[in-house]
Amino acid sequence: MGMSKQIIKPFELLLEYERRSVAHVLGGVTNEDVVEDWSGIGFRIGDKNLVAVVDDINEVVILPELIKIPGIDPWVLGLVNIRSNLIPAIDLKQFFSDEPSRITKHSRMLVIDQPGGQAGLVVDEVFGQRHFREDLMQVVQNNELDQRIFNYCKHQFEIEDVNWYVFLVEKLVHDPDFQNASAR
Repeated sequence: MGMSKQIIKPFELLLEYERRSVAHVLGGVTNEDVVEDWSGIGFRIGDKNLVAVVDDINEVVILPELIKIPGIDPWVLGLVNIRSNLIPAIDLKQFFSDEPSRITKHSRMLVIDQPGGQAGLVVDEVFGQRHFREDLMQVVQNNELDQRIFNYCKHQFEIEDVNWYVFLVEKLVHDPDFQNASAR
């Protein structure tokens, strides 16, 4: 496949540089390609650690200024301007639990694609890229997570007593509840 066909996203480029610099620090030897073959962007909502497939996240940004929309579901925080596009900012915690996030200096917005455009998922913190061994992926037990969030997390990685729940962006954006933010 020629280079012309390959589209490089700036975010992926940064991750590649990060990977190279880590490999360099380790003396140029990296076998992560062999061992850790599942990569995702780690983030936190409340006390839950989640991880979304790298390709599902376009970019991670500090929460821009919000343009409020009157009379809409409270989990839609408003519209934000990302590169001259107005996209909805969604409080993911509130969407799942009806409990609003506390916006802090750690809060970030994950920009994702959805039918008809993009959306921003506001989360409590982003941990950057996480690598896992795919063979360590486990099925989430139904009683481990609140039912709302369980709908979007069917698998997890348990690393050093921390559960990383695999968050299915695709399932979220095709969920009618997510698509039909409406006036209350």
